[in-house]
Amino acid sequence: MLQLALRTLRFRMGTFVAAFLAMFCAAAILMACGGLIETGIRTAVPPQQLASADIVVAGNQEYDALGGDPDEPAILPERVRVDADVAGTISALPGVQRTRTYVFDGEPPAGTVDAIGVVLEPGADLGEVRERIDADLDGQTTTLVGDERGQAELREAKGSSVNVVALAGVFTAFAIMVSIFGVASMLALSIQQRQQELALLRAIGSTPRQVRRLILRETSVLALVATALATAPGRFLGELMFDQLTERGIATEGVAFHLGWIPTVASMGIAILAALAGALSAGRRAARIRPTQALAEVSLEGRLIGVWRMFLAVLLLGGGVALTFVTIVAMSGPLTPATAAPAVIVFAIGFALLAPVLGKVMTYLLQWPVRALGGVTGELAVLNTRGRTGRMAAVMGPVILLTGVATGMLYLQTTNDHADRQSFADTLVADAVVTAEGGVDPELVEQIDELPGVAGASAYISSTGFIEEPDDRSPGGEGWNLQGVSADGAEATTPVDVTAGALDALVGDTVALETEHARRLGIDVGDPITLRMGDNTTLDVQVAALFSAPDDYDTLLLPAETLAAHTTDGSATRILVTADQDTDPEDFTAELTRSLDSEKALTVSGRDILLREYDEQRTTANFAIYIMVLMIAGYASITVINTLASSTSARRREFGLQRLAGSTRGQVIRMVGIEGAIVAVSGVVLGTAASLAILIPVSLKRLDSVIPAGSPLTYAAIAGLTVLLTLAATLLPAWRATRGRPAESALAIE
Repeated sequence: MLQLALRTLRFRMGTFVAAFLAMFCAAAILMACGGLIETGIRTAVPPQQLASADIVVAGNQEYDALGGDPDEPAILPERVRVDADVAGTISALPGVQRTRTYVFDGEPPAGTVDAIGVVLEPGADLGEVRERIDADLDGQTTTLVGDERGQAELREAKGSSVNVVALAGVFTAFAIMVSIFGVASMLALSIQQRQQELALLRAIGSTPRQVRRLILRETSVLALVATALATAPGRFLGELMFDQLTERGIATEGVAFHLGWIPTVASMGIAILAALAGALSAGRRAARIRPTQALAEVSLEGRLIGVWRMFLAVLLLGGGVALTFVTIVAMSGPLTPATAAPAVIVFAIGFALLAPVLGKVMTYLLQWPVRALGGVTGELAVLNTRGRTGRMAAVMGPVILLTGVATGMLYLQTTNDHADRQSFADTLVADAVVTAEGGVDPELVEQIDELPGVAGASAYISSTGFIEEPDDRSPGGEGWNLQGVSADGAEATTPVDVTAGALDALVGDTVALETEHARRLGIDVGDPITLRMGDNTTLDVQVAALFSAPDDYDTLLLPAETLAAHTTDGSATRILVTADQDTDPEDFTAELTRSLDSEKALTVSGRDILLREYDEQRTTANFAIYIMVLMIAGYASITVINTLASSTSARRREFGLQRLAGSTRGQVIRMVGIEGAIVAVSGVVLGTAASLAILIPVSLKRLDSVIPAGSPLTYAAIAGLTVLLTLAATLLPAWRATRGRPAESALAIE
């Protein structure tokens, strides 16, 4: 059987090239995603200043928050410092030659440093010395060796790597789903095109087991070669994606890309298993058909859709409905895409699996305009489309997937971006922003607060923290936003309405939080709580006020000086200023600029600067989503071209017979073009329907509108490019297949 499989691959090379490309591209994409995951997990940062140290002692930037993922602890946003006295303790340990302290960010509090470099005595065992050092450290300090040492220099590397792992995990999950469908779809078409050959094998005595073994060995050889050759392109694609993430600030510059044997082998295994599963599924009917029926049925259409295909389609659509329900009921704000994005993929694949049924419906609806406009050629195209449901489903599925994924993911992102920006704008009360390069002086805040036309002024600084006592769960286990304010101007510059206590009592170690949040914790004004600050220190504070605020305002208010002491910079650099109700914001900004003209190192800006910064941050974050959409849509496009080109090229004999019967070459090409148009329009319509299944509910929830946010030109571009891609992938192979003499084409093997 292996020899027969190799001979089949040799003499039917054209039939298997498309399947080979599907496996090759799938493996390359999976390897690229695997490289991103390994890179994020390793967070290898070759040290610069710490290169001479064998071991580096640094603050532990990880924090295990209540309600968070124990395997993915939260990353603290501020520099976690190390007690400088630890250097002396380490120097006294056996095997340590010397230690040196380092400072990388700003001016640390007295008695602390950013890192301690440890140089070992010649011949000392690194592992043993590291164990001795770890035994003397607390949970807020950790040891780093090898390429981990550079993490102490680039504290943001750990946080960005967590983002890379999360994004790459989503990439991988989506890539697996799409690639499995693409490979299975291509293999199904490849085996369908060989029904005559497989039927002949059954008729001359081959057993079902032998046919299955033939198909499996052909696929195994193809898959092994394709996945092996994908290693270098997979690494290149992974490095390219990581470089793009680094340029946009999503990944930290200085982190080294890694693609080891584990993700490489895992990607090859997934691609091979997907190919074998697709081959088994596609070859099931050819292997199980009775010999007496094989040749009689080879040119006839089988049943419309298989039981397992229908079951899987219903299962996926049910999963999409469940994800949609969770999105609407349980998710809110920026968390919405966590379940909405998978729903896009699930719905698109579900609709693509139903292509045999849905394609029949679309052909029935399109037959009248096609016949009216296409005449006899259109009539023949409709008959071909209706008579070959299996082939149409195979070529329509990737078109549905391409349209559904591209439309759904892009408009889901623009809809959530629009809603998030609107929420941010609603919480932005200040009319002007004063930036002080050297840090905000409390006296300057008071001076601005007393200016004519000023309703309130407050220092502004932000961080992230956790409530440890009483036990509390922050959104996603990633902490609460901490905002530092000035007591006198807090009410005028924040979007809150005080319900108990007073914001002007925010002095010293105090905090204000949302009323419903306090109720869940069982606390009130005057009660103590313990915070875990962004620099991994604890702070006991007293509740000074409770307030109501807009939805998704997950913020605790603290005195600016108190919060600044627990940040890397150590001070606030901005002052938010709110104008009186009857004052024009532009005039107010101009007047404020004139009033502060004598102050040095101050910059006055309108509130637009905060909106611009927000937009820039969202643009950076969204870039990763666009990479994912481009990757999935790119693979779907390759699948569309692959499938259509293979399907059309395999019809050379049919075209030859048609021309011998009297059709001209132009009529054949026009017929194929009309068939391609039916496939393109049907695929675009069904893909759009799949995307709307999640877009409309999300839009209703976030925007109170059935129309998602985003430019209509985006959809026009997606639909137009999909149609052009489909027609090009159909007409070009048809033009090539009809170049020869009709008699020669009529003798070609399908």
